[in-house]
Amino acid sequence: MRYLGGKYKIRKQVASFLETVRDGRDYLEPFVGGAWVLQEISGIRTASDNNKALVTMYKALQKGWIPPEYISEDVYYKYRLSMNDNDPLTAFIGIGCSFAGKWFGGFIGNGEIGVKTHCSVKSSALSLIRQLPLIKNVAFCACSYSDYNPHGNLIYCDPPYEGTTEYKDKFDSLSFWNVMRKWSLDNTVVISELKAPPDFRCVLSIDSRTSIRNASNISELTTEKLFMYNC
Repeated sequence: MRYLGGKYKIRKQVASFLETVRDGRDYLEPFVGGAWVLQEISGIRTASDNNKALVTMYKALQKGWIPPEYISEDVYYKYRLSMNDNDPLTAFIGIGCSFAGKWFGGFIGNGEIGVKTHCSVKSSALSLIRQLPLIKNVAFCACSYSDYNPHGNLIYCDPPYEGTTEYKDKFDSLSFWNVMRKWSLDNTVVISELKAPPDFRCVLSIDSRTSIRNASNISELTTEKLFMYNC
């Protein structure tokens, strides 16, 4: 399903690079989001997110929960008010049924009957069902990246980009980069961002179009970058 800042279009390129620097390490992804890169990674995988509702949804999927193909607008706004982190529908509705995957950023609708659309409740539900076999054996947990003290892992971080649309919670980018410096001393750490502090080097650049469109209804072109610390 769509996720704000998700890596669906470039997932294979990112995952391919990660595998080249993995060197047999277990994989950790502390900002799982839409799990697009995660699904392309092999071996032992741990993933987490500070959005507890999102993790609840992934765990429910692993246990057999099936997302609905229809959600009424009334239900959408009911869930926006309740915000129950323990209900898998909360993240499905808050992300999968919202414009551009922005957390409760406006109801996307169910699409017209008989018309194919990639922007509807049904398309989000089917997307998750197709994704499930690829993330079935992932260990998911609800926590902040700062709760970890990892050693000897390959870590891929896709944090909220500095200066862009806020996600569910406000993000401290300065603290994040300090933690990345620390982790890089004993792990292989790769970070997705548009820019980084000068002591981080760009190891891969990928041109990609976002889900944001301009006045001419043309999606914006951006350059996604992967960074590693010069430790």
